[in-house]
Amino acid sequence: MIIVLDEAQELVKARGFNVLPVIAYAYDNLRRVRFIISGSKMGLLYRFLRVKDPESPLFGRAMGIVELSLFTREQSVEFLRRGFEELGIGFNDFDKVYEVLGGIPGWFTYFSIKYYEYRDLERVIGETVSYATALIRQEFENFLADKPAARDKYLTIMRIIARECAGWSEVKRGLETEFGVEISDSRISDYLRQLLDSSWIIKVNSKYCPAEPLIGMTFRP
Repeated sequence: MIIVLDEAQELVKARGFNVLPVIAYAYDNLRRVRFIISGSKMGLLYRFLRVKDPESPLFGRAMGIVELSLFTREQSVEFLRRGFEELGIGFNDFDKVYEVLGGIPGWFTYFSIKYYEYRDLERVIGETVSYATALIRQEFENFLADKPAARDKYLTIMRIIARECAGWSEVKRGLETEFGVEISDSRISDYLRQLLDSSWIIKVNSKYCPAEPLIGMTFRP
């Protein structure tokens, strides 16, 4: 039996029940049971599983890890080409789709389904962008909902990073300029950690960048 827990980091919100001991018991005693634990917010997922915490029920258990990154241009073209071949559809506008949607497999899948339905490139690209924008906006609103006191700070950080990848000091300077007050180093680090854990940003060398192309997104208070 294979048990799949998708978006498993959301289980951290469960009250009165901890699923980790159940998974650990199954791992140790139920040899025919396997778990696939997935999530879109890797930092929160690892924090929930606590696999490096000696006090965690899952500490010391071996597991395979697969992290899906953005597709490169070449991977994007190959992904779309193979999909359209399987559907028996002639398609050559791979570069245009990549330029608009970036390398996100989920948006390619949505685009392909809609293209199979309508066979109208401009219409389908427009629908995909609208869908992606609405979904990203709603997910970011969900992220902000638990942080009302710092909402404007997070929006400002995302505006800074969306324009161009920024270092820690650039984020701090931008925030303090925006709000006209000094903000402690620990508070800046906590803001960035929360965004990293929720997969809104990534760290590339010493710079913070959007974790994925923020299609059509603006970050206004």
